[in-house]
Amino acid sequence: MVRRTWIAVLLLAALAGCGDGGGSPQASRTPAATATPAVASVLVFFQRQGAGGATLDTFTVRRDGSGRLEKRYGGAGGRFKDLELRRGVLPRLRAALARLPRSGSTLTQGSPPPGGAQYLLRYRGRTFTARDGGVVAAARPAVRILDGFIDGIGVRSVTRESATNDP
Repeated sequence: MVRRTWIAVLLLAALAGCGDGGGSPQASRTPAATATPAVASVLVFFQRQGAGGATLDTFTVRRDGSGRLEKRYGGAGGRFKDLELRRGVLPRLRAALARLPRSGSTLTQGSPPPGGAQYLLRYRGRTFTARDGGVVAAARPAVRILDGFIDGIGVRSVTRESATNDP
């Protein structure tokens, strides 16, 4: 009798371990993306560091004309906004990005004055750096437009907003 009980327990344990890893079958078939809305792919990522103190501001422009602003304040948290760009601004940005240099990774020329902002730009698999006051002429329109987005220039509306310390 004891032997049959042990065999039954072992069989049940073995059966419990079979399947898709032990989770609920329904949960394993449900895609994780259904919980969050689809996000358009990234066109360009832009980062500005050091403008106006210990800041690290980033702006991601998506191909559908939406964007994501992340403002971080030197370890004291940050604010995050999902935004819609103004109509007509995306084609101007695309044209400016098309003029970026085809070679090299720096968009800086000469010796810019100290204390200015530093920029990082990622576009089409390439990463560029630049310093305020020394941005090459071919890159100035793109940097000006992207830098403006961080300051709210060319932004139509805020669609969602949050902060590090939000409950």
